[in-house]
Amino acid sequence: MKLRKKVTTLMMTSLIFAGTLSYSKALNANDIIQIKGKDRYATASKIAGEMGNYETVILVNADKNQLADGLSASGLAGVLRAPILLVNRDRIPNETQLRIEIAKNIYIIGSESSISKNIENSLKNSQMGGFNVKRIGGKNRFETSNNVAKEILNIKGNIGKVFVANGYKGEADAMSISAVAARDGEPILLTNGNKLDNATSSIIEQPRNIYAIGGSSSISPGLVSHMGAKRISGSNRFSTNNAVINEFYKVKPNSFYLSDGYKLVDALTGGPLASKELSPIVLVNATSNKSVLSGAKRIVSLGGISNDVLNSVANATNR
Repeated sequence: MKLRKKVTTLMMTSLIFAGTLSYSKALNANDIIQIKGKDRYATASKIAGEMGNYETVILVNADKNQLADGLSASGLAGVLRAPILLVNRDRIPNETQLRIEIAKNIYIIGSESSISKNIENSLKNSQMGGFNVKRIGGKNRFETSNNVAKEILNIKGNIGKVFVANGYKGEADAMSISAVAARDGEPILLTNGNKLDNATSSIIEQPRNIYAIGGSSSISPGLVSHMGAKRISGSNRFSTNNAVINEFYKVKPNSFYLSDGYKLVDALTGGPLASKELSPIVLVNATSNKSVLSGAKRIVSLGGISNDVLNSVANATNR
């Protein structure tokens, strides 16, 4: 009888200790790592600083929330293990310049209307560093995405999969898949949602797997059928984001990166870093479904996300 009481006491003590240990591991908002600068350029610079050594950087235009060219950059960043940095059309911010100086090679994504010839020439100038500069652009966002995909094909020799998004209203969808595209080194192709141009069609013929990211209002059922694609979507940008994570992270990650669901530039620049750690980008706002974060052990917030949202994120990890 005394032995049974001792065993029971030991079991109760173990349970109480285990409960205390479990509680001590619960995340709170203060445990969330924040990578943010005074603006999007400084945030991108800080993200690049977390990537370790690199020889190549990718420059995209971040003026007035114009991310059309940047939408195509994630797969190339993954192949090159390169950070994505932000510039103005005619100016390189100081925070970006500091990160460029570490590199040897620079890709400019977009035409001269996006990033000026003056910037390109200054980067090539021996007095400014004498970088190896390659521009990948086109007459529009669709041609640019095709040309980026061709560069990925040239580097890798083959393409295993492509991700297709609407180039006009699929920014959130493209950012949801950005970390996956970077992780796998595969291209994001942009369409108008209804048809493919000839260049895109030729690229679509290369891979084994084609994924249409976004609902029927972004990519029509007819186009999905024509491509032989698998649609990954939800009722809104946040549920589409969750669907992407569930599809492409079969083993649930312990680490997640957060981006404001309506300030998508941080998801773009954060994609290469998240991919390096095999972590997804999670789009969040005050009311978004955060159940995908349940059980997370590490959370990194990109850019300015409010404390209220970070508190709700921390609560979601403990459910």
